[in-house]
Amino acid sequence: MKAEYLQEPFLIFGRGKSICPRDGITGLNVYDTILKARKDQLLIGIVGIEEDIDNMRNYLKRFEGFIPASSKGKQKGLFKSFPGFNIDQGFCAKFIYDTNYERVLSPNDIRKVLNENNHEKQILSAVDLFSENVKFLSDIKNCDVIICVVPKSFEGKVVKENKDDEPVEISADDIEEPELEINFRRALKAKTMQYNTPIQIVREYILHDDKKSQDTATKAWNFCTALYYKGLQTIPWKLEVDENRPKVCYIGIGFFRSRDRETIQTSLAQIFNENGKGVILRGTPVIEDKVDRKPHLTYEQSKSLLKDALTKYKFATGIMPGRLVLHKTSKYYDDEMDGFEDAMQELNITEYDIVTIMETDLRFFRNNLYPPVRGSLFSLSEDRHILYTRGSVHQYQTYPGMYIPAPLEVRIEKRSSSIKTICLEILGLTKMNWNNTQFDNKYPITIGCARRVGEIMKYLGDKDTPKESYAFYM
Repeated sequence: MKAEYLQEPFLIFGRGKSICPRDGITGLNVYDTILKARKDQLLIGIVGIEEDIDNMRNYLKRFEGFIPASSKGKQKGLFKSFPGFNIDQGFCAKFIYDTNYERVLSPNDIRKVLNENNHEKQILSAVDLFSENVKFLSDIKNCDVIICVVPKSFEGKVVKENKDDEPVEISADDIEEPELEINFRRALKAKTMQYNTPIQIVREYILHDDKKSQDTATKAWNFCTALYYKGLQTIPWKLEVDENRPKVCYIGIGFFRSRDRETIQTSLAQIFNENGKGVILRGTPVIEDKVDRKPHLTYEQSKSLLKDALTKYKFATGIMPGRLVLHKTSKYYDDEMDGFEDAMQELNITEYDIVTIMETDLRFFRNNLYPPVRGSLFSLSEDRHILYTRGSVHQYQTYPGMYIPAPLEVRIEKRSSSIKTICLEILGLTKMNWNNTQFDNKYPITIGCARRVGEIMKYLGDKDTPKESYAFYM
């Protein structure tokens, strides 16, 4: 067995590079400040009851200024002060919000929802209530992003009480049985997608500071980064790449189940350029292996899906990639592999890496209190490797997590690149979720957001056109 440490990948910002999203934004400004034509105003709409809108407006005002790091942060660098969302530094943009861009839900509106006896109808009624107001702010007011504040009275009824109902780090193929019960968040995201304005759903309790809640600076970091990405449709940072190497396209292959149990699985391709900016492509219903119960593509499906994905890549970038990297969380069946390779051959792509990224029961331990360092790579064989994408971080001098981190198993099916290059790219792609500023997401973006996308896409009809941008799913 060979063990080595992979250096933390750098991210590029407006005036330089850093390994940390928060340090980079604070000291170097967001990446797109290098662009001559950029928006520096974020027009925000708000939907909610009057009290919640007032609290949200106060929060936005608070986020405009400096917020000191939490006093709980004894470890060096773990908690970061928030520089403020303003035109002078950091995000180099400002919020625009006032009563002209607000839609107040009346007490009568709320009562109508809560008085529905049927639970499913109650959730659908709540979705309709919010969506019609989102439509107005999108169509008439032309907002960049719309915040939907879920009232406290909906907790435990329309939404699960005081719980995050979205899994953060679940593999693309770790799919539970379909939920027949309607999920408010997912249904609202799907329905409002047609209005062409991303939404940010906020639970009422998030607007209050208490000992149990996340510190205010961290709230500001994650919330403002998400609003910036969704509203301006741009990237606050990008991966550092070697300009002398061929242009790379990363594609994650995932699957999701239908809600009606009639369609077993539908394929999903997540396409990213080397900077981490991506689009989403819905494929076709697929079959499920009778032995291991895993979904997989036929030869025709894999070939078609990959050609469609690369066509979208070329449309976005103007060129075909010089190298292709495929990520999947389950094995590649022979017909899948043949379809992928034939597609690449027809498109004259000769450099490619085909990789499985999956869970593992293997664990490694250090002779101290902390788990292995993030970036630790253990090569068990030529084709099988264990990579810690979460773990102790040198820059923080601690492990920034609550639970013992589990590594990922990286299986190399076919490759033209070195093992180190492949794993460094995986490590870098864990930092490309612009829905927050987390330093160490477990999964690369090619895999990590598949579940979230699939859970929303299952609420779209066959004739509905899914949005390609992640901003509508996060």
